[in-house]
Amino acid sequence: MIKENGEFVEMEEKGHAREFDFQKLIEKYPDLIPGDQINGANPRKWLHIGSEVNFPIVGSGNIALDHLFLDQDGIPTLVEIKRAEDPRIKREVTSQIIEYGANLILSMDMPILKEKVENNKDADINTILNEDDDIDEFWQKVDKNFKSENIRLLVVADEIPQRLQNSLEFLNRNMENVEILAVEVKQYAKEGETTLVPRVIGQSIEAQTKKARSYVKPKLTKDIFFESLDEIGNKFYQEFFEFSEQNNFKINLGTTGFAYRVPVNDKDVKILEGYSGIAAHGQYLESSKLEIKSKVNNGDEIAGNYVNDILKIDGFEVVGDGFKFTIDKNLDKENWKLFKKILSNVADQIRTNGLIK
Repeated sequence: MIKENGEFVEMEEKGHAREFDFQKLIEKYPDLIPGDQINGANPRKWLHIGSEVNFPIVGSGNIALDHLFLDQDGIPTLVEIKRAEDPRIKREVTSQIIEYGANLILSMDMPILKEKVENNKDADINTILNEDDDIDEFWQKVDKNFKSENIRLLVVADEIPQRLQNSLEFLNRNMENVEILAVEVKQYAKEGETTLVPRVIGQSIEAQTKKARSYVKPKLTKDIFFESLDEIGNKFYQEFFEFSEQNNFKINLGTTGFAYRVPVNDKDVKILEGYSGIAAHGQYLESSKLEIKSKVNNGDEIAGNYVNDILKIDGFEVVGDGFKFTIDKNLDKENWKLFKKILSNVADQIRTNGLIK
């Protein structure tokens, strides 16, 4: 350190005395996780959801994650903190953070995470979004990340052993949707002054290139969408698309499927999503009440009736606050008739009630 008077002071490296103090440091200063080192072209910004976040290990009690964040693209980011003195940093922490990620995906979803943010007075989404970003669209991104199992796992320590670095680089080279990294936060102190120096570890050039490609997936065309389907999926979606075109529904193709929307004047409301064979869980339909409730007058009642009516159709099951239909069999004639009628009814109700101003 060079003081204002030009005096040179050699700082001494100092370990973090307690894991609890280290944990509080990350909570107070989340930018110690250097977002520009994780993504130089689009530096990550952090929304702190909570510390000691409890969620169940499926079939075996609960765990407490040190920190849970969201970045500006709605990617859940799990942080586990270890000190260099902890012997688990050399081997066990890798399996630990992977287990946490797997169980977060199984036990949480977007509505649960949204509720945590709303209940946390210190969590302000606007701090990570641009002025023209839409909060509803942000939560839709969170929802998509959960469905595609797109998460980030971070091990934060004051020293990262080479053994751990080798493991993380190997995993990053071979995982597409999950990013797993370490953040080493060195602490230097002298004469009452403290300097913290973070660096990201685990991003080999090959891994960085692969992740960069996975962030920018091309949108599907209708032809590519149908090429990804099996015979049952082709028959189902052929009838679905024909009905949609004839009844003024809007289909917006994405990277693995489409958003199914009801046009209302110069805007639209998403009522379900459809996925192709290249999606993480294959070909299926899914919906939640979120967009109808947040955008449409009397949305709670409309969304509730819509979901309840859909769940009367054979093969549709409850998922979160909505429904899911796995396309491993086609609908029979009567169920197709009922399905189309429900979609037409909810579209009419949305247009009749209008959008919230």
